[in-house]
Amino acid sequence: MGYIKVIVISAVVALSIIFMIQNITPLSHPLGIRLNLLFVNWESTPYPTYLVILLAFFVGLLAASLVGINERWRLRRQVKAQVKKTEELRKELSSLRNLPVTGEPMVAGTTDLSNETFSAGEAASEGDAPASLEMLEDAPQGNGQSADKDKR
Repeated sequence: MGYIKVIVISAVVALSIIFMIQNITPLSHPLGIRLNLLFVNWESTPYPTYLVILLAFFVGLLAASLVGINERWRLRRQVKAQVKKTEELRKELSSLRNLPVTGEPMVAGTTDLSNETFSAGEAASEGDAPASLEMLEDAPQGNGQSADKDKR
């Protein structure tokens, strides 16, 4: 894709140079710029038209480059902030993964689990599972919504 862009830009530059060389006489006509306001009357010295065109082109090129550089710096700062935030979240996730599994289970949709506790060492076999886990196995699968709510 980069080669195509270089070829197109080169062709445009070559055509512009050919256009200016073939039309050098009309483009050599002096051109002056005037500014007449209520309190300011200003007129530049006359320059050949091709110089005014080239000057306008390079001023536009410079302005577009400055806007592009500014945008690139802004995006670079944004990416650095996002990378920093991602690293913080990874560290937090890693620390949460390393917490011991003890205490009461935090399961939505179950009732009255206040008397039962569960830790990683319990429930060695399926017959030894706490009642709260048995309730979960018997509960319908899904995210807690009934099937008739999903029908529309």
